[in-house]
Amino acid sequence: MRNDRADVLKSRSVASWMVLSGVLLAGLGACGDATETNDEVAQQTSALTDSLEAYSQKCDAATGVTVRDFNCDSGTLVPTTHQNGSKCDQPNRLHQECDPGSRFQVLVNTADAYVVAHCRKQNHANGRYGDIAVIQHSKRNGATCFYQALGDLNGNVKAPSRGTGAWPWKTPAGTASDQCVSCHDNGPIIRSPYLTQVTGSNKLPGAGDPTFNKDQPYYFVGNDFASWKAYKVEVAGNMCNGCHRMGVSNIGSGSGTSLHFGPLATAMSEPNKNDHGPDSRIWMTPGQTYYNPTSEAAAQEIRACAARKNESPLPSSPSCKITQFTSMPAPSVPGRFTAVWEPNNSSEIQVYGWSYADYRNKYDQLWGQGWRLYSLQPYVVNNQVRYNAVWRPSTEGEIQVYGWSYADYRAYYDQIWGQGWRLKILQPYVLNGNVYYTAVWKQSTEGEIQVYGWSYADYRAYYDQIWGQGWRLKLIQPYVVNGNVYYTAVWKQSTEGEIQVYGWSYADYRAQYDQLWNQGWRLKLLEPYVLNGNVYYTAVWKQSTSGEYQVYGWSYADFRARYDDLWNQGWRLKILRTY
Repeated sequence: MRNDRADVLKSRSVASWMVLSGVLLAGLGACGDATETNDEVAQQTSALTDSLEAYSQKCDAATGVTVRDFNCDSGTLVPTTHQNGSKCDQPNRLHQECDPGSRFQVLVNTADAYVVAHCRKQNHANGRYGDIAVIQHSKRNGATCFYQALGDLNGNVKAPSRGTGAWPWKTPAGTASDQCVSCHDNGPIIRSPYLTQVTGSNKLPGAGDPTFNKDQPYYFVGNDFASWKAYKVEVAGNMCNGCHRMGVSNIGSGSGTSLHFGPLATAMSEPNKNDHGPDSRIWMTPGQTYYNPTSEAAAQEIRACAARKNESPLPSSPSCKITQFTSMPAPSVPGRFTAVWEPNNSSEIQVYGWSYADYRNKYDQLWGQGWRLYSLQPYVVNNQVRYNAVWRPSTEGEIQVYGWSYADYRAYYDQIWGQGWRLKILQPYVLNGNVYYTAVWKQSTEGEIQVYGWSYADYRAYYDQIWGQGWRLKLIQPYVVNGNVYYTAVWKQSTEGEIQVYGWSYADYRAQYDQLWNQGWRLKLLEPYVLNGNVYYTAVWKQSTSGEYQVYGWSYADFRARYDDLWNQGWRLKILRTY
């Protein structure tokens, strides 16, 4: 299984798979502002954009109910009482204005789920509305979907499942860009007095329940909403935490229950609202009629805590605690995950266990947005090739090939060598007894040496030979074919120290790791592989005293939970391998 050895290489041109672009962002325009998001958004962005039809199907499957056709005029008129110019008793809290003619209706409300629709009039003619929004929510698992349309809209609304051609719904990406979660950060429905006025069959779900949005599950369905996170904000002894969650999100900067609605609900006055009194009661706290400075002070205390939402790690003390509570059920990703983190605050985007088609669409989408591969690993589970990838912000050029035979890969390597491209990532994998190569090149003229598919004895003899000539490992990949272990390796010119172990059991490897840690050695490369059902470790250390965190052979769910935990503490992926 020995291919040739390649002392420093040569040859030709590009023809890269760099490509295109796509766009996708997060948010909801009628719901929130469009200010910059923090780095946690980038960390969670890991999906392709959905069509409206595909999003609707996902939402129906996640919630167990569907959004049907409806007519806005069939909804209940939202009361606009004691209107005097621009003021009334209970203006809407989104736009902080009185909006006579708006209607609200409950399309579904069962023990398991609800669907509600709000048709905002905005001075449009009979049967027409300016802003139509629908929320679809599962009470059991927290799955939540948002649909939005803006303009001069026919109130005879067609279901989102029919697509944008049947009725002018925004696409999921368009709805996401409106940043709904920046307001809806403690649960799917904001229960302001504007909508709690509605009675009868269309009364707001949760009406009469003081603990609504206190501990109910909540997460966002769909690829375009994958970056959204909501956090609960807690201050010990604060009255605002008594009945429901006070929320804040990673989207936007000044909206939501903690940063905006809490202070608004307890203020001495509100824009376009009549003076507080028996006919125009103050929003918070329940049962209160007039302004109370104690209530406002409590809301401002929560607001001050929520303003710390971008700290890393998040605050966690009795005086201010911010905890993520949105939690999407972990997808089933095959394989066991070994990972190493290092202290770093860089943004990064990852995908785990994706098909080539989905991975490649994501790559093309991220290219034009200034993201380049930091890590890429194809791995095989149940005869299927899966891809893990991590991107970081960059605009450097890169070329890739995926799953090529050695002959094709090597011909291309030689072709682009002379044009100044050098290996950045090299990942051979075995499928049905055949070895395939996935590789990424970056622009460089540095020297490099490679060997492909060598036995350990041949590889090690060559390693020892070129050590004294000033070559050190850049990449190494052991793999198994027909019960035999082979090595593909790349060296770069260097005289730095390095220590390696090859095919060690976890116990032996870990003992060596612990020994070397105190001597100032940290992982440079780590490659687990499976032989006869057992996991073995090949590792290379370099001299360093930086921090490092590792997990070995974890399930995806456990790995991802740890990833999310370490993210807030300022750790980023250094090595990621799945087998």
